[in-house]
Amino acid sequence: MPPKISVLIPVYNAEKYLPACLQSICAQTFKDFEIVCLDDGSCDGSVQWLRTMQSHEPRLRIITQANAGVAAARNRLLKQARGEYIAFIDADDLVKPEYLEKLYAAAQVNRADIAKCFFQEISEDGLQVSSAHCGSLFYQKPSQTLLSRFVCGYHDSVVWGKLFRRSWLHDEKISFFEGRIAEDLPFVVESFMQAHDIVVVPQFLYFYRKGLAASITAQSEKMRVDQLKNLLDLQGVLQKRNWWKEDTASFWTKTVVWRICAFRKLPVAQRKQYLALQQQAFSLVEQVVRTSGWRIKLRWSGLIIAVRLCGRRSVYVWTKIFR
Repeated sequence: MPPKISVLIPVYNAEKYLPACLQSICAQTFKDFEIVCLDDGSCDGSVQWLRTMQSHEPRLRIITQANAGVAAARNRLLKQARGEYIAFIDADDLVKPEYLEKLYAAAQVNRADIAKCFFQEISEDGLQVSSAHCGSLFYQKPSQTLLSRFVCGYHDSVVWGKLFRRSWLHDEKISFFEGRIAEDLPFVVESFMQAHDIVVVPQFLYFYRKGLAASITAQSEKMRVDQLKNLLDLQGVLQKRNWWKEDTASFWTKTVVWRICAFRKLPVAQRKQYLALQQQAFSLVEQVVRTSGWRIKLRWSGLIIAVRLCGRRSVYVWTKIFR
């Protein structure tokens, strides 16, 4: 019999954190699950440690590949999974013992395609570094409207801390954009907008390890570039699935303008290096405004004029006005 849950873990140079991560998974009160770890070309002792762990844990499967990035690793893990539900866990994070049990029970009772929970941040040494996150947008249960699903998916754009129904992901052909980081955002937005139901478990069950020098979120330059590229590609997904309406187009426009604005935080040389990408994004914004209804034109035509007259710095001022 296939397991109820497949826990999928992309691994890249995570030897330092893997023991604690896997120990927290093996200690789950829910027992009917498999663990599938994909080593994405690690050059530390990650694979050796996984093999040692496998000798004591029959539910653990190990896959290895040359380094292809976390998005490609997650797509391959999706193909290898056998469970009714999918749980993505990062190799440097931890989960509470009742994590899988609470999420699975909520998904079953509500017949939900997605079940999600609250999380807390911990430091590299495992100590809590922030109060529990419970922002209204991050934990809000979205309504059935496309805009609500888009907004909630955008603000909760991480795949960890959730269960996804595997057959549904497969049937809807939802996967990760490969070759980039920040790959969670388009995956979560598409999942949220396509799901029949999403259930929120209002408990803190996931621990996210923050502030690692080598982590993806620490790569500020690549993060800004790929976040913007993913949003530009997301427009195609919205249009293909017939989700490109006036309200979703307006929110997409706002998020793209925010991401253009984020390049201001990079050094001048890096901002110039990615000038073509910023110009491409702004050209798409202009096209959306030009072809949309009066509400979008009313809100964003002023920005187009300001940029033409005053340059791209006015994008920052506009985001402050309409944030």
